[in-house]
Amino acid sequence: MLDAGGGGRKLGFTADTVAGGAGGGFVSTKTRFYVEPAEAERLLDGLKLALEKLLDVKRETEQILFGKPPGKDVYSGMATLAIQRAAGSEEGGYAWANLKAQEALEKTIANIQQALDEYKGTDSAAADALKPKD
Repeated sequence: MLDAGGGGRKLGFTADTVAGGAGGGFVSTKTRFYVEPAEAERLLDGLKLALEKLLDVKRETEQILFGKPPGKDVYSGMATLAIQRAAGSEEGGYAWANLKAQEALEKTIANIQQALDEYKGTDSAAADALKPKD
């Protein structure tokens, strides 16, 4: 989507976000953003880099999930289980949050790319319309 307000054309896109909901749960939300067309590629590059970093951290988290207690005592075992729960894939755990962030970034990247493609198509069509006819 293009927005001509604010003195220049901007690409409009929707980003998926997660917010705390009523009762302590989490809800998926959507937020509308605008970016200068010339900056859209840089934004895409940054979001793709963030997605790569989330994937790297996910691999490190898997090491935590399959880790062994440091000692044979009950406290080491219980502490390891608590850490694994916090790092796990149940709602609120780190692996769950990481996955939700990946999904949101992927959708946002796709939305920006779609807006950029539409902009380029519109810009190209406008340029073609202004070319002299033979």
